[in-house]
Amino acid sequence: MPNKKALRSFYRAKRNTLSNAELTHASTAILERIIDGNLIREGLVMLYLDSSNHHEIPMEKWFDTLEEHPICVPKVVDENGKMEAVMWEKGMPLKPNQWGIMEPTSTSYVNPKNIATIVIPLLCFDQRGHRVGYGKGYYDRFLSRCIPRCKTIGVSCFAPVDRIEDTETTDVPLGIVVTPQQVHSF
Repeated sequence: MPNKKALRSFYRAKRNTLSNAELTHASTAILERIIDGNLIREGLVMLYLDSSNHHEIPMEKWFDTLEEHPICVPKVVDENGKMEAVMWEKGMPLKPNQWGIMEPTSTSYVNPKNIATIVIPLLCFDQRGHRVGYGKGYYDRFLSRCIPRCKTIGVSCFAPVDRIEDTETTDVPLGIVVTPQQVHSF
């Protein structure tokens, strides 16, 4: 069973081999599965702003497709693992954070308990819904502040691994992970 560090390294390298066209195709396929499966709850939806630096699944089409929902996006507020959500508006001022990920400049934060669905980036996940992200714990800390019925949807280009060896009690497993090929429910 591989640990998070090994999985993070392997899947970051694997994702970096994908072309922009392959990532865009994966994004479209995942979004179609989510729409076809009616997986987005009514209410506030949290999407992430993808980073070309991290070669993430592109989200631009998602903002347009889900525009009937109110949308918020994450913003890192300190280096101790605190993340907040900010309401999204087209054309709002953005700036890169310390990792080159674009974030709103606004500090008007949304109460995490008001979010119905959160779409979460990841590098890989296991058969129990645990994810490997970038290793800072921002999403786990944020998810622990959400209401239990908040739907968590991870998005991945790859199938799950059997088990992540070193999960911790502070790791918040996802409810669903969607790949271009399948919806995985936990």
